[in-house]
Amino acid sequence: MCSPSGATASEARPYATWNDCPMASAPLTTQAFNELIDLLGQIRDDYVLSPARFTDELDVVEGFRYVTQLLSEGAELFVEGDPERPRFSNIVSPARKFLGDNADAIYQQAVIRGDRSYRISGRRDAQSYISFTVHGADPAGGINGKVLADRNDRDLLVADDGTFEITLSPVEHPGNWIRLDPAARLVLVRNYYLRARSAQTDPTIAVQMAIEPLDQLAPPAPLDDATFASRLRAANDFLRSTTLALRVFGTPGTVPFRSNTPNTVGTPWSFRNADVDAAGAVDIYYSTGSFDLGPDDALVMEGTIPPCVFANVTLWNAHMQTLDYVHQRCSLNSAQIQTESDGRFRIVISDRDPGVPNWISTQGHRQGDIFWRFLLPEEQPPTPTCTVVPVGSLAG
Repeated sequence: MCSPSGATASEARPYATWNDCPMASAPLTTQAFNELIDLLGQIRDDYVLSPARFTDELDVVEGFRYVTQLLSEGAELFVEGDPERPRFSNIVSPARKFLGDNADAIYQQAVIRGDRSYRISGRRDAQSYISFTVHGADPAGGINGKVLADRNDRDLLVADDGTFEITLSPVEHPGNWIRLDPAARLVLVRNYYLRARSAQTDPTIAVQMAIEPLDQLAPPAPLDDATFASRLRAANDFLRSTTLALRVFGTPGTVPFRSNTPNTVGTPWSFRNADVDAAGAVDIYYSTGSFDLGPDDALVMEGTIPPCVFANVTLWNAHMQTLDYVHQRCSLNSAQIQTESDGRFRIVISDRDPGVPNWISTQGHRQGDIFWRFLLPEEQPPTPTCTVVPVGSLAG
């Protein structure tokens, strides 16, 4: 134990760093765990409590909550993930949010290897859209590696009862097949739902999706020091990439669909149509910008939604997390948005309820992000127009 003889764990350790701590057994895992402890301290000081990043108490408190949710994701995907015997887990939920989650989608993930072969079995049920993207390693250590292959449900052979199978392998297989590049490290599944009740809040929504290796494998060997240390370090890299490596909120962004002028959004833009290597979904047109509103302000967004499979707009906090969508409204999809007779919409973003349709609450946040998704639109989505007005001017 790294404390003086007779000292309690709460007393100061007698070592300058955790690296100086003697490790009698499992030295590699102990070292990786010590690195996690040191990383958490750095994240506390240089991310959550950094005045260059956050000054509002709400942003700071949510920052600490955000870190605990990232620990949950890192443990599930990287610490418990086995590319030899992968399984799908949900990426986000009402209790785990990061990297721009979405109330209207169920996202799934599994770690894989590019030199192995797998079978995905699933069922298309109430989804408006399902996609599968194979990603390479993220140089930053996260889950945003380059998309190496993608398929959506429009391209799949699906049985009358909605079931399907997909083979992921380096060598072509008959039927639904996705080629695995040697660099493949992760497969992501996106299940989008266009419903009056958002999928993440609907207990009747259940995605049926599984992944398994094609080869018959023996049960895994007992966990060893080197294997677990490697997994823990991968989780540490993920934690670092989603905190210290994030763009400082409020500084200019570089993605082409972002407006860097507060209270506006950028021109909708698709990675696939622009022929750009992407880490995100390739079938979606994105548009984003930030809001900066006082308690008596309202941001009015107006425009039209082109014919498309799915569209929604959502609010994120400064940590790229959706606001509370279980108890309040922080997003609207195209089945929830009320439009005028000419098809135009007017969406109002404010802290106070203006008493009009299509209100999205900032829930006490002075600043945050606005994020639009247009999925498989039949034409270029127009950029919503944005105007800041007194919230009191909207009632009646």
